[in-house]
Amino acid sequence: ATEESGRDAMAMVLRRAAWVAVALASLASLAGLAHAKAAAQPVVWDTKEAGVKLLLKQASNVTATEEGAEADHSCVAFLLYSTSCPFSRAVYADFEKLSVEYGETVAFVAMEKSLSSLNFLMQFGFHAVPQILVYSPVGRDKLRGSEKQTALQEYLRNLLINPNVSCKVETFSEVLPEVERLSRPEESDWVDGSQEMARTTWAVVAALSLVYAVPKLYSKMGLTQRKNHEE
Repeated sequence: ATEESGRDAMAMVLRRAAWVAVALASLASLAGLAHAKAAAQPVVWDTKEAGVKLLLKQASNVTATEEGAEADHSCVAFLLYSTSCPFSRAVYADFEKLSVEYGETVAFVAMEKSLSSLNFLMQFGFHAVPQILVYSPVGRDKLRGSEKQTALQEYLRNLLINPNVSCKVETFSEVLPEVERLSRPEESDWVDGSQEMARTTWAVVAALSLVYAVPKLYSKMGLTQRKNHEE
């Protein structure tokens, strides 16, 4: 009986040990998922014009790695957008997705157009939004075309397989503390400016129609009154 009780006690201990092992494994799995989720957060740095200039200046001071040398470069993808532009909203979302994939190598910087000066827009030749500008040892490139997310993804892929380029976001560690970081646009910040533009356009058309029609109406009324007077 004593031997049987001992076996039962040992079995209970083993069962409890198995339960503890399962619980620890579950906790480790949850911790891993939480870490992966945290690591997958977008890393877009929204800022003002002064911050953009600092980061672009940091990236523009780099050159391609010389043969046989090892160095890290400052690479920037900059997005100029407008919260009243539906195309900007789509590109911003794609920009955030790419920042998850390339955030450890490339600094993703964004600025709302209303925060920029006319001099800034003229300096970089920005005539519309959204616009994407990339700074790297390869040079300064403004991406063109309607599929900017695809163009940027292809550009970054080709950039990072270049043996003469070693982009590391850590190269901005001394500059970033000087850059004011703004919160990303909330859902309520995005508005459809096309509807407002349509209303404005119709208002202008209506006003022009009145400007054109009123003189003709007065002229016709004057002719009618003159004719009646002559009769």
